[in-house]
Amino acid sequence: MNLSVIIPTYNRANLIRFTLDSLKKEHHSNQQYEVIVVDDGSIDGTEAIVREDFPGVLFLKNKGMGASAARNTGLAAATGKYITYLDSDDLAGENFYIEKIKFLDQNTGADACYGDYDYFESDGPFSNDSVIFKNKYPVIATVDDARAHLINYLGGNFLPSNCIVWRRSFIMQINGHDDSLKINQDVDLFVRALLNGLNIAAVVDNTRVYVRHHFVDSRVGSANSREKKVQILELRKSIYNNLKKYQFNDIAYYRALSTYLFNNWRQLRHAEPITAASFLNFAKEVYWPIEIKGNFGMLAKIVGPVNAVNIKYLLLKRD
Repeated sequence: MNLSVIIPTYNRANLIRFTLDSLKKEHHSNQQYEVIVVDDGSIDGTEAIVREDFPGVLFLKNKGMGASAARNTGLAAATGKYITYLDSDDLAGENFYIEKIKFLDQNTGADACYGDYDYFESDGPFSNDSVIFKNKYPVIATVDDARAHLINYLGGNFLPSNCIVWRRSFIMQINGHDDSLKINQDVDLFVRALLNGLNIAAVVDNTRVYVRHHFVDSRVGSANSREKKVQILELRKSIYNNLKKYQFNDIAYYRALSTYLFNNWRQLRHAEPITAASFLNFAKEVYWPIEIKGNFGMLAKIVGPVNAVNIKYLLLKRD
């Protein structure tokens, strides 16, 4: 088996059909792959849909163990040489995996590769009209530019996990996803992979996956969740400690992480001042002065970055 597509799901009966339809053999020419769905205790009929309408899919059950554990359950059952993770509301574009598998077959020093993606807004099937604009991750075509990837991730620029194809042996080597994390599991996985010597490159082939965008979502992992921000901060503290532990001494790493923390402070300082203060204090611990951009760059040049931050905080609280 060349590829295992692992799909964690929970109460996605209304959407998982579109995901599994996108993985039908007629959409992926001459590919040898298996599809593994791991259900985390759905009560909305997800199991019946998968078993009855997609009999070729391997359906496994986890109950209330979380997305990371579901992905690890799928990994343990996978037989593919390569692994990819697809969320149960996203879509695999036609022939997305052909060139990625070919690349990994031909480049034995590569641990993973990634392709293009689009975000779309829809409660049903994909259409070109539903594509929405969001900033994208850069195309990094060489396998040995871990520095660029780490700076991107520390600075808050992430790849959607569903556009990455991994060598299964590498994922096993770093012990898969962290079961203890409720959010940012994909960020943790990618950063741990980089700290363990990940070689990854972009494959540009005119195909893509489609990431469903949700504007309103009350889950812990959603953008509007306060709990997510607290857990994001704790994960960044862990990443910071690992950078120190493994002597990743490039100042660009710390500047990127501090800038990310500072930007979280800017977003939260009015609505969640206590949480925001934690982000700012940690930003100062990681690297200070950070690189300040935006409408107070000139002020920073005059009074210095630290004073510029303090002045903005005191005088422009309503911005």
